[in-house]
Amino acid sequence: MKKLIHVLNINDFFPELFALTFPTIQAYAERHGFEINLITERKFSDYPINYEKMQVFEDGKGAYLNMLCDADMLIHPQFPDVKDIVDPKNVAFNDNYNISHKYYADRIPYFVRDGRDVGIATNFVVTSNLTHDLWEPLPLTPQQISNFAIPNNDEPGEWNRGWGHYADEFALSFNLAKYGLKYQGICPEDWQRPYLIHVGTGDTEKSLRIAKETLTQWATLK
Repeated sequence: MKKLIHVLNINDFFPELFALTFPTIQAYAERHGFEINLITERKFSDYPINYEKMQVFEDGKGAYLNMLCDADMLIHPQFPDVKDIVDPKNVAFNDNYNISHKYYADRIPYFVRDGRDVGIATNFVVTSNLTHDLWEPLPLTPQQISNFAIPNNDEPGEWNRGWGHYADEFALSFNLAKYGLKYQGICPEDWQRPYLIHVGTGDTEKSLRIAKETLTQWATLK
């Protein structure tokens, strides 16, 4: 039973933080029999860099489970094998929001037909061979997709934050709606949520501090 963990780390992104987070991902993979696919090269150069997560569609073909784990995630040693958590008929993710808060979902037929208004946060996403369609690259150009993004007047730019920053989240949310995939949380038990920590990268000093403090705390609990 092939199980893959995909980690996006192009251009040696935030190496000081990666040196703290990646060993926890590696240890998790070793404990539960996952192979790691480290994505280090671009294949969708016309799109924002986070859209490279769609490489999972090709890289993960033939695997029973595919897990996308952000490079700024910490995984506690006691976090269980997601195979034992996720119903193979479901997509699973760590967090979600209303897609209509970032995109004009009422202009996209798949979102209208689906009606659930689900936006997937892509820091930790799990699919099985039954739900692999979630990773399908979009049949839309970057410009076509950017036209659906709700402008963010607080952060103007060539790519507004709604599309450029959330390219991967739009894509997975689009496919969830397109294929009508069922979904679930990745932490069904309350005790599990503190075992998956999305450190974030917005403030480098704060991110490193959070990562170091978390690892120190976990070490004392072993």
